Amino acid sequence: LAPDDATVGAVQVQVTTAQVKSNSFTAQKAQVAPAFFWMPGGTYVAAEHADYSLVGKPGLIAGATSTPAKPGEIILLYGTGFGPTSPPLPSAQLVTTPAILANSVQVTIGGVAAPWIFAGLVGPGLYQFNVTVPNLPTGDAAVAAQIGGVQTQTGVSITVQQ
Repeated sequence: LAPDDATVGAVQVQVTTAQVKSNSFTAQKAQVAPAFFWMPGGTYVAAEHADYSLVGKPGLIAGATSTPAKPGEIILLYGTGFGPTSPPLPSAQLVTTPAILANSVQVTIGGVAAPWIFAGLVGPGLYQFNVTVPNLPTGDAAVAAQIGGVQTQTGVSITVQQ
């Protein structure tokens, strides 16, 4: 997790673990760098139904049950890099109470606005979005979000079934 400061642009990074340090390298730090988490395989966004069962086409993950999302259903999407919250929460501390995003976020599914009822931080570096699936045809639908003028990655979707 990036430190809580206003620094943006090129920063020096060095990883230390068990008293061993990596070489220093330069990385770009931004206020936001939003991305959704993926299911294994990297095509489908990490998503759950309101009962915490997996959203996905049947058989998406071997040994796990997954079912498509339905239009009008509220589903939970997960990601990282969506920026500050209100109230502000330090990046390296336990999140005991979820905090909403400080900046406005727009979520789309299948290119259609997916209204959210919660968008915020639920764990260190873990953001959750409770969104309503728009009325879409059966099939895979692209999922995207935009915050602070920055959009999440392309190529991730959820499976919708009428």
